[in-house]
Amino acid sequence: MKKKTYLGLLALVAVVAVAWTIQARSEKTPRSLYVFEFGGLEHLEAEGSAELVSGLGYSGIAVHARGDAGRERLDTYHEWSRRSEGDFKVEAAFMSHRFDRVGLSDTELKAAIDRMEGNGGRVWVWLRDAKPDGRFTAKVLEDFIVGIADYAQTKGVEVVIYPHYDTFFDTTDDALDFLEKVDHPSLSTAINLCHELIADKGDVLEQTFERAKGRISAIMISGALTEVDRSSAKGKSGSTILSLDESVYDLRPYMRLIKESGFEGPIAFINFNLQNPADHLERSMIRWKELCEEIGLYELDG
Repeated sequence: MKKKTYLGLLALVAVVAVAWTIQARSEKTPRSLYVFEFGGLEHLEAEGSAELVSGLGYSGIAVHARGDAGRERLDTYHEWSRRSEGDFKVEAAFMSHRFDRVGLSDTELKAAIDRMEGNGGRVWVWLRDAKPDGRFTAKVLEDFIVGIADYAQTKGVEVVIYPHYDTFFDTTDDALDFLEKVDHPSLSTAINLCHELIADKGDVLEQTFERAKGRISAIMISGALTEVDRSSAKGKSGSTILSLDESVYDLRPYMRLIKESGFEGPIAFINFNLQNPADHLERSMIRWKELCEEIGLYELDG
């Protein structure tokens, strides 16, 4: 009789423990996920894009900000953010700076910085010279970036050197080499899974996260294949930028690194060249929530 009572108590404890675990998980909120203004969103009216993204559970957006039209869309997103009372945020304005096209002109970057002033976001920039002729030396590049950072500092905006293949900073490590040299308070970098994979850095992501502590302001995720197609630019992006549910590459180790890194911010889903935004965004959000629960990647106040 005593044995039956003891076993019954053990069973009850087990049931309570399982119920408590399920309840604890259900009360936690998956880490916020925001999205790039890619994947068809750029072809929608900005308000329609914001409504779609917000309605699917994304916390915000990163917006292309080059040119008058881009900045007008950025203004619309900011207005939507203000109306949402904190439920939707413009996390960043981004652009490519092509030295072969615009030289040392900083007009567009400063205009984006001006638009982000007072809005709590950042400006991401990737810098490239597609026709190198020796003019844009390491010293010229350093002076240009520091000049932009100095301007951003007066506006309370952070400039993020965005690692991107075929640029001056292909990987996070490349950007960190520069950041450690100049050590500017308004400069930081990002970790973007797709560009680390393209650069064949997938096996050293743990070291990259460790080195980047304290210097990363954004982390990007995307679905990917297990092998990168380096035959063309389209092949590179097509094999490293998929919806999260279509990923053949196991995203869980990368998400564990995010969790262990101490990075507290939302994560960016890069959806470049994906089709049908309502579809791929919905599927990716479902998979994101599943992965967050499996890994335990939650909002800190969740």
